[in-house]
Amino acid sequence: MKIFALLQEGRQYSLVWPVRPELNPVFLENKVIQLTALGFRYLPGLAVLTAFFQLTMLGSGFTGQILAMMLFILSLPLQGWYWLGVRSSTRLPPALINWCRQLHQQMQEQGVETSAVNEPRHYSDLANTLAVAYKQLDKTFMRPWL
Repeated sequence: MKIFALLQEGRQYSLVWPVRPELNPVFLENKVIQLTALGFRYLPGLAVLTAFFQLTMLGSGFTGQILAMMLFILSLPLQGWYWLGVRSSTRLPPALINWCRQLHQQMQEQGVETSAVNEPRHYSDLANTLAVAYKQLDKTFMRPWL
């Protein structure tokens, strides 16, 4: 049952994390979230199409291998959610904790309601802080930090 909890946590983390182009060079989350979304959109069709072509070319004698490949293709987006679930509960390195504290302090100085996270410990806390910052602050607040 832990795997389902991790997948759900990864899905929730992907919904909270702000997918912004300026975060691309610093965090892998943007790329994983975008690739996971693309996977959920296009990979089921690709799996069916691949299975159809393999059945017509190879015949029904390779049904086991065809099903295994279909399941692998269909599991790729789930692997993205799994990675995001593990990442969301990973502890932040000290440099990111300090950066998150400074960002939180900047938000308080500008009068932003910062009830999301007081003390950042995990990447999920960073995601909540960044989400609030992107909603409440102007678009240039990240320039000094990156």
